[in-house]
Amino acid sequence: MSTRSRVKQLLVLHIAILIYSCSAVLIKFAAIADIFSFSFFLFYCLALVALIFYALFWQQSLKHFKLSFAYMNRSFGMLWTVLFGITIFEETIGVYAIIGILLIIVGVIVLVTDD
Repeated sequence: MSTRSRVKQLLVLHIAILIYSCSAVLIKFAAIADIFSFSFFLFYCLALVALIFYALFWQQSLKHFKLSFAYMNRSFGMLWTVLFGITIFEETIGVYAIIGILLIIVGVIVLVTDD
């Protein structure tokens, strides 16, 4: 497999992970909205659409990567979700959360480069 092809496949995998994290943001917006309001249903429907796209990208990724490799990379979704929480919802995270996320990322990088 060429390097260019591998980068494209990794990009598809990480787009899937990013879409999955976006669905969590949409669900959070739905939770903030009044229950059964128009925005409540809108955000939940958008989250479902995002999850459909996630499933399609994820399936394409699984064609090219071992399940263990792809699943290790899903840990990056936690990073995206935390970044969205900080930037969109102005949430704060503690030092231990930052250390935990960094440890997970380092662990994934170590395991991925071992392949």
